[in-house]
Amino acid sequence: MRSDLADLKISDRELERLTGCDVGDIFIGGVFGGTYRISALQNPKKLIALCLTEAVVFLLIVIFTLPLSLFLTGGANGIADVSSILRFVFVASSIAIALLLAWNMYMKWRGKHLRSLMRLLDEVDRYEDVLNAIAVLDRLETVNIERNLNSALQNRSEILEAIHLTRDSLIAGLTTEKILRENRGLLARQQDLLTSIETNLSLVRSLEVKHQADEYGQFLNEALQIGISVHQEVQRLN
Repeated sequence: MRSDLADLKISDRELERLTGCDVGDIFIGGVFGGTYRISALQNPKKLIALCLTEAVVFLLIVIFTLPLSLFLTGGANGIADVSSILRFVFVASSIAIALLLAWNMYMKWRGKHLRSLMRLLDEVDRYEDVLNAIAVLDRLETVNIERNLNSALQNRSEILEAIHLTRDSLIAGLTTEKILRENRGLLARQQDLLTSIETNLSLVRSLEVKHQADEYGQFLNEALQIGISVHQEVQRLN
């Protein structure tokens, strides 16, 4: 990926600063104290990873609650027969399942307060996909010696301008979500950011119309759709 394109990426550290949360592919705010991303349930690989995490958490709960299970079953002095063993297994598994359900209920409750953030993070993922697709196109164009170089440079400059505007819109959207999540009273700042998003959206739309017929048109259309989604999400925060 060229340096000018790499500079447009939103790093994990910047994303954490903008959202105030530890953001991963599967969890927001970490495994404990956070919630899972809804988009992870729609991706087979991420869903498998989420299930594996659930299994690991279940095993950890079992390990840490063994002393309590022994105490409740009267097995502190040793388990003497089969019935005692079965009772211990039943109690230990029941406690672990109850705590696992409580953990999932907490994540579900936590997720209700982060739905807007999740949708904006999904748009960040789309944005990163656009950057990667442009990087692939850059590599293909390096072997196309018949292409008009001046025209290519001009088109690429304009697409990067649109991507930069889309990046600004994403940052404004994430900032707005964080402001309203932490303090519902700062509506003036929200309006300023919404106006900025609308301005960026208009500029990207004009570039998208100009490049409808060339290979960059699909990327501009994708950037435009991301900007529209961000704009709609910020309006929904009102």
